[in-house]
Amino acid sequence: FCAQCILLRGSVAPKACVVALPSAIFCVVLKSLMEASPDIEDAFGGGTLNASQLWAALTASCAFCISFRTNKAYSRFWEGTTLLHQMRGEWYDSVSCLVAFSHLSLRTRAAEVQNFRHSMVRLMSLCHGSALEEIQTDDQDGGFSYLDIGGLDQKTLRYLRDCKTTLYFNRVEVLIHMMQTLIVHHQDNGLLKIPPPILSRVFQTLSRGQVNLMNCKKIRETSFPFSFVQLIAVLCTALALFTPVVMSNVLEDRFWGFIFTFIPVYSLVALNYAAVELEMPFGEDSTDLPLARFQAEMNSSMLMLIRRETDQIPHISNMCSLDFESMCERLSTNRVRDFITDDTDEEIIFYVATDREDNSEQTWQEPKAQVQQTPSANLQDPEQMSSFAPGNKAGSRTDGSKPVLPPQQPPPPAALELNSTALELAFQDLPVGLLRNGGRRTCDD
Repeated sequence: FCAQCILLRGSVAPKACVVALPSAIFCVVLKSLMEASPDIEDAFGGGTLNASQLWAALTASCAFCISFRTNKAYSRFWEGTTLLHQMRGEWYDSVSCLVAFSHLSLRTRAAEVQNFRHSMVRLMSLCHGSALEEIQTDDQDGGFSYLDIGGLDQKTLRYLRDCKTTLYFNRVEVLIHMMQTLIVHHQDNGLLKIPPPILSRVFQTLSRGQVNLMNCKKIRETSFPFSFVQLIAVLCTALALFTPVVMSNVLEDRFWGFIFTFIPVYSLVALNYAAVELEMPFGEDSTDLPLARFQAEMNSSMLMLIRRETDQIPHISNMCSLDFESMCERLSTNRVRDFITDDTDEEIIFYVATDREDNSEQTWQEPKAQVQQTPSANLQDPEQMSSFAPGNKAGSRTDGSKPVLPPQQPPPPAALELNSTALELAFQDLPVGLLRNGGRRTCDD
């Protein structure tokens, strides 16, 4: 608590002391003059003035107005940070949904998916930064970082430049419309294979984010009423002038007159300055919201969505517990890092499409393991399961005959031993071939 009292960064104490200290010093001077000349004490109403009652009325009025302003200021500050977090959350959710929706087209249209994703993250990064530029109070252009906006096409960049310099359009509205047009275009050409009712959720999140931005601009453009500001200024001035007079009549000692003059003037003036700092949270003061950090977090979220791991499909491992009792026994406070046994990168599977109408091939990268049950291999057939029993080499039955493999799948290597889980991974029902390790066909996944 003591450290907070002497902390100057973000404090309003210096401003309050500028008003409180002269008032306290005036009380000491006035008390000295009263002691030297009784006529001065009578001139200031020392015999007839009911000092405590007058001072209490003045202080109560000033305290009521300042407390009202402080309450409203903190409400504006809290609403501002809430709206900024909601805006970022809504816009991130919209891009995240679009990246997930485009995952279905990766196998056949990888280049178009990459173009779509990179366009979206760049437009969203610029949109979020432009929104923060609109609400900051210091009117600085280019103060936030964006994700490689130079990677956009020249026609788009020229329009974004003109909409702010010559056409005087709102850049955030232009970017929102660009993203909506981009979504509709790729939904129409089949890149986004999602039913329209589900895709409409993306438009809703984009819209809610823009509404939150409008509410932030409402806070920025609407100041505390001037009538209240003027009234508080007059009351604080009167308090600073009359408190020394009252304390010099009530208290005999100069030291206590200084203390009890400084404290009430300082506390009320400092509370008023604190309210002024909180009323406008979108600046660059130490008490304002960190807008640059908001933009940096948004950029980090967008970068996460274009990484290769974004398309990773989680699945369970061979050592997981599937029954209720064993899962209850494995309850622990361990974290993810405690269960990682190998930090090396997994090998990547390249799915090469071969079922397109034009017979062209297009590669797509996906994380290694996917668990899917395929109708090509009947895992409930004891005859098929016996051929892959532990201890038997893949590609041979216990009776010596060759197993029936699914069509378009390479036979497993002779030295590979498979269990039932590995069989599921080996015979995925996919219309593509599995290539890795420089093009050598394997099915050891």
